[in-house]
Amino acid sequence: MIWVIIIVIAVVVVIAFKLGSTSGQVIGSINNSGGMRVKYAKLLNNILSGHKDSKIFAETRTYIKAGVSNYGGTTLFHIQQSTGNKVIIQYEVKNNPVVPSFQLTWTFPDDMDQDEMRNVIVLDIQRKMMQRF
Repeated sequence: MIWVIIIVIAVVVVIAFKLGSTSGQVIGSINNSGGMRVKYAKLLNNILSGHKDSKIFAETRTYIKAGVSNYGGTTLFHIQQSTGNKVIIQYEVKNNPVVPSFQLTWTFPDDMDQDEMRNVIVLDIQRKMMQRF
């Protein structure tokens, strides 16, 4: 019985170490790039220039939430640095009196040109809006 407990503890320790190591690598990569605001500056600039009330709502070492929230609803971009040199971008529209709530999600290589990311995102949003109307 004691051996089962020791094995379970060992497995938990190994899993925790792997998760911590991966997380540390992601954070280190972002820090080496100057942080999320610097690494994704071009993309953030495009997001923030879309509306005069746009701002960054939340930021951690591996995540940024930016967009606009006012009487016309909420439109947010969630940019999450992921493992495997990937970035996950989620677009969220909610509480809009004209457009029904929806979300779109993309996964890009984190070294992909941010103008190309923007182009893919814009085309997908346009397609989604055309489906809605």
